[in-house]
Amino acid sequence: MRSTTPWPLTILLAVAALGCSHPKFTYDVDPAFRSGSYATMAPDPRKDRILIREGMRPLNPAAHLQAVQAELADRKYQPVPPAEADLWVAVYVLTGGRPEAGGSHAGKGSHRSGGGEGHRGGGRGGPDGGGEAAPDREGGSRGTFAVIVQIQDRRSGLTVWQGEANLDHREQGPDGRPLSIEAAVHQLLRPFPARP
Repeated sequence: MRSTTPWPLTILLAVAALGCSHPKFTYDVDPAFRSGSYATMAPDPRKDRILIREGMRPLNPAAHLQAVQAELADRKYQPVPPAEADLWVAVYVLTGGRPEAGGSHAGKGSHRSGGGEGHRGGGRGGPDGGGEAAPDREGGSRGTFAVIVQIQDRRSGLTVWQGEANLDHREQGPDGRPLSIEAAVHQLLRPFPARP
């Protein structure tokens, strides 16, 4: 039996299926966000906030937070104490596989109180210090991880910019070596506007 589906439609469906795969970088930006309205930034001082996603577990984001602060300083945002900052910066690093439903999940995680942030952060090539990816007990792989950066207006408490990178530490950067934390954060924050 001969198929009645025309070739152009078949090609269009194949392209659409590829387009539905989970994107590497996603962003959620408040349309009212204007970089000229903000001059200073600080890490979010609220220590009881973690990002929960089914099938993923949090890692210590200290090294990623440091890289984010350096990127923002390069864009002329002055670091100050949290009580004086215009913007609060929160960074979350999650590992254990990709979120179940697929598609963009920027802004969909829930904040809950909780302790224990898991493994140490830092190191070249991965969220927990690099090395070979070991199978995870939840069925995912330690190779895949998400880095989420939330930037909030301190006065209103609203998130004005959020970016998410879904990465695999086994992927190589442009230099042929594993992607460093600094390089991953630089790519993620590339669309974040510098101050005028």
